[in-house]
Amino acid sequence: MSASFAAWVAAVFDHPVGGPEWYWGESFADEWGALEVTDRLTVKYLTRLFREPAVLARFSLDQVAQGIWFLVGDASPAQPSRALVEQGVPLAERIECVRTMIDFFGDFVAPAAPGPADTDRNAFHIACYMWWDIFPSWGGPRAGEPALHVACLEVMADVLWLRSELCQLSALHGLNHWHPHHAGAVERIVDAFLDRASDVTTRVREYALLARRGAAL
Repeated sequence: MSASFAAWVAAVFDHPVGGPEWYWGESFADEWGALEVTDRLTVKYLTRLFREPAVLARFSLDQVAQGIWFLVGDASPAQPSRALVEQGVPLAERIECVRTMIDFFGDFVAPAAPGPADTDRNAFHIACYMWWDIFPSWGGPRAGEPALHVACLEVMADVLWLRSELCQLSALHGLNHWHPHHAGAVERIVDAFLDRASDVTTRVREYALLARRGAAL
């Protein structure tokens, strides 16, 4: 029987922080496999997590950061987010999951990271900033359908408008990586943001100008 949502959340986040991370342990494969979570159920649980991030309140932000690297990162030993580009899961369910990422950034990331973003030392800030960098698709034809790519770009565009420097930098970092495959869309999104956004920090504005042409690091 597949693990419940609560058990899955605990399995992802309820671990001490430090290196090597829990998911590089020798027993990881057996422990994770025992959850019996299919790709479709993974998408369902990711959707619920992004939509109801209050379930993370009992964990430290460092634990959440560690969980983000595990869930979203394509280098993760389990690669849970790869289920979002697997055609064995109905496209509508995968798109719905991607769209709930705006809820996660708006309801959890932005309130948890007020003020300037520290993408050099703060583990939570770094994980959120790298979200679209470590995501299993940068919008290329070999990773996800066009409709999924559109949904990802729309989420990045929405996150860009959140009044949070970390959220804005995360979205711009993603748009920067998607520029090679979606240059026109990226440039339109960034131009609209720079034309109409108020109270944009100098750091965000400078980064946006680089991301607009895919030239940011």
